Amino acid sequence: MFEKQKPIQKDKLHDQVYERLCTMLRQGEFNPGESVPVARIAKAFDISPMPVREALMRLQAMGVLSNVSGRSVGVPEVTIKNLTDLRNVRLEVETKAVEWSIKNSNKDFIKDLLVLFDGLIDAEERHDIQSFIKRNYAFHFRLYEQSDSPVLMQIIDNLWLKVSPILYHSKWVGRFKWSNDNHKAIIDAVSSHDIPGARAALTEDITRSYDELINSFSDEIK
Repeated sequence: MFEKQKPIQKDKLHDQVYERLCTMLRQGEFNPGESVPVARIAKAFDISPMPVREALMRLQAMGVLSNVSGRSVGVPEVTIKNLTDLRNVRLEVETKAVEWSIKNSNKDFIKDLLVLFDGLIDAEERHDIQSFIKRNYAFHFRLYEQSDSPVLMQIIDNLWLKVSPILYHSKWVGRFKWSNDNHKAIIDAVSSHDIPGARAALTEDITRSYDELINSFSDEIK
């Protein structure tokens, strides 16, 4: 965790630090409830702590990270209330995104989803958890990008920054197949312009993922 990172271009320092931290969140490099010193992040990026603090403040303002102490930050601890809130908002926002995406659907969109789905099947067959989560992220965001709504995508990205660290540190045994069954159902519905079917398949995917997260953290959350 927090190994030496690629050099950051000084002329785009603040934006790159922020984007790098977002990538680390999406890839599970922050553990829920764990304190991470600002100096440790700065050392990994080979920069001074100031731009790191500024980027972390942006993420704290978004509710993605919490302030642990004056010199440390962390992903908020997992709670049933927090997970339920994330699930409910995701159900509203992401199903609306897929509805708009279907209205903007074309052959390239469906082709992209099929290619990404092939990658998910490959990760399933290899039982590669990290690859599956990364490809799951890519699949969902390609699904939503077709909505052609930057505002909606910004909201969804914020939600996924909050849920991704939790996904990485939950149990994935048995999740691959049912998740890909839902992905296939989504593609089938998109291909036939079936908005209710796509919304139902996505709802199943999000809801069951929530249930699995509750089970994964059942001994740790309140």
